[in-house]
Amino acid sequence: MSQNLKHYLALDELVTHSLLTLYCTMSQQGGFWTVKKRNAFLVKYLKPKVKQAQFSVCKNDLKTMLTIGRQTRGNLEQKLWTVNQLNLEYQARLSQADELYLMLTDLNDQHQFPSELDHPDKAREEEILYMTQSEIEEGFDKDNNQIKPLVMTVKTTRLKALIEAVQAQGVYRVEIEHVDEHEVIHLLLHRISSPKVSDKHVVGQ
Repeated sequence: MSQNLKHYLALDELVTHSLLTLYCTMSQQGGFWTVKKRNAFLVKYLKPKVKQAQFSVCKNDLKTMLTIGRQTRGNLEQKLWTVNQLNLEYQARLSQADELYLMLTDLNDQHQFPSELDHPDKAREEEILYMTQSEIEEGFDKDNNQIKPLVMTVKTTRLKALIEAVQAQGVYRVEIEHVDEHEVIHLLLHRISSPKVSDKHVVGQ
């Protein structure tokens, strides 16, 4: 995965969670929140993230945000919305190969379905998604657009949950091709549309 994509993923998670946490807390507590109070809340929320490994790739961005939040005339909430817009613009430029990686990352992080490249000499493990390097390379053109269904194999007792998770964004359709003698399920991943960029917006107050 490219450094830019790692940066996008970390920053997108950081900004989205920060804004959602702020607005949920404001809704629960009620009352009028001044910019100063919003800054203080966001600084307190973001400060521990500086030492978390998952955000190391955007550590400089984090430090900049904290500096803004601590300034007398700073507006950290506004800065987060600016970064959110930049993330949306970056997302719109992602290739279909990038989007496949994002989907696989989500399956691992949110649904506990890790993925690996399939190697003939390596034993398969249950609940792990396997794809071959050749299938991936043949599945995309020179512009990284998907040109054929991608083969994915898995041995799982959570097939329904897997299919629902993959199809949840409306980008892919999963076809069960067959189940072999080793109870390995062979799936075809059909691309049917592009992700909706607007889905990444956070509803503000």
